[in-house]
Amino acid sequence: MSIYIQDKPLKVRVASISGARVKLVFSDSQSVEINPKFLPKGTKSGMTLYLNLLSEQDLGKSKEELAKAVLDEILN
Repeated sequence: MSIYIQDKPLKVRVASISGARVKLVFSDSQSVEINPKFLPKGTKSGMTLYLNLLSEQDLGKSKEELAKAVLDEILN
């Protein structure tokens, strides 16, 4: 799980779930199909999800922030 959140994540609608494919539709009607293993548990057709795109640099920040949050929770 990432704690680094973009200012403007992409809003997508789960259009359909069919076997090993899930169709996600963006607000401009573009769509993409992905494997359902990438979805949060309990995702159902018709739900709205938010897609957070991260660069490798941002992902590194996210891991560092998570490690700091865990240490802070343990020590305080």
